[in-house]
Amino acid sequence: MYNVNTYGSAGFNGVTANSGPAAGERVGRIRGFDGLRAIAFLLVFVSHKVYFAHATCVGDIGVWLFFVLSGFLITTILARSRCEIEEGCSSIYGSLWRFYLRRVARIFPPYYLLLALVAVISIAIPIDYFGISEKIAYVLFGTNFLVAWRDYWIGDFGHFWSLAVEEQFYLVFAPLVLFVPRRYTLNVCVAVVIIGLITKAALHSQGAPAISVDVNSLVNFALIGFGGIVALNAKWRAPKWFIGGGAQVVVFGLYLALAATFGTSTYIWPLAGKLAAILVGLLLFQIFQDQNTLFVAILEAMPLRYIGRISYGAYLIHPFVHFDLLQPLLHYIAAEQAPRYVQVLAELGVSLVVASLSWRYLERPIIGWAARVTSFDNGQQTLRITVPRIAEHEPRRA
Repeated sequence: MYNVNTYGSAGFNGVTANSGPAAGERVGRIRGFDGLRAIAFLLVFVSHKVYFAHATCVGDIGVWLFFVLSGFLITTILARSRCEIEEGCSSIYGSLWRFYLRRVARIFPPYYLLLALVAVISIAIPIDYFGISEKIAYVLFGTNFLVAWRDYWIGDFGHFWSLAVEEQFYLVFAPLVLFVPRRYTLNVCVAVVIIGLITKAALHSQGAPAISVDVNSLVNFALIGFGGIVALNAKWRAPKWFIGGGAQVVVFGLYLALAATFGTSTYIWPLAGKLAAILVGLLLFQIFQDQNTLFVAILEAMPLRYIGRISYGAYLIHPFVHFDLLQPLLHYIAAEQAPRYVQVLAELGVSLVVASLSWRYLERPIIGWAARVTSFDNGQQTLRITVPRIAEHEPRRA
């Protein structure tokens, strides 16, 4: 099982991928996906901040949602890029450069800014888990290796492990998809899943510590690869009863019910809990197929949609936001020690405010810059950061 210091990254980092027309045409976003990012972030936040029996499994289903969603979106982007290569609209190395530049622009600035701020603070105030070896692991996106080696979670920095897994996946998966013919992209995703499952079985058979299995790169690549399988099959037409609003609610309810029912079982959850990833894939398929449902409309409601948009910054900062740091403020307003639920809400509020400022003044401008740099017009075509279809149809939209 995953410790509460779990979180997926790219699934909430603002990547969009959509059905749409031809390669050069700008298309919209997939409605509902930002709302799913928000739900996943809130699940992880609760698992970190609220102390209850199901905290760990709530974090589990949050991070699994992020990884599967990330796989769906990243595979969509790379598959479309491979199509452009085969159509003669782009080169392999050009597509790879654009992909990595966009990922760097999206992920690096807030991440390294946070590390820099912590480094400055550590000059005056000792900070746990911020020694030389830890700093090297954080800077090189190797936190999951550090956690596995030490066999324990590393305080407020523990959530960096899943971001490390995501970056490692980009390094391996992007060249594979872009160099291999498009007709084999699905095979690549299936191979990633199979390798992950074999790795997990091998680690368990060897009696590996649970934490080393949880943070293993190949094991988690399987979740991301599964999201890719879903994306590449998103063109399949499904009957209305299978993808409609009622079906979406049922799948989402089962996704939450798994954790509530089996989350505290040491023996059942490691097996039954994995069904959550399958349910997430099914939910993504349903939402992609039918954009007209009430469930999607709820996900598109502004609070959820906005939290999903800024969830990357909120993910980075929230473990470092502790009510104890806000306690001195209470003396100025003549307040006593606040109850725990007030503390949690205050920590959530501060995390979202900081994330909102990061999004507005740091992340969005840099993303916009990357979009301009990776777009060009040679008089014949224009490549854009937004991603056109990988499916053969236009999903139903509101």
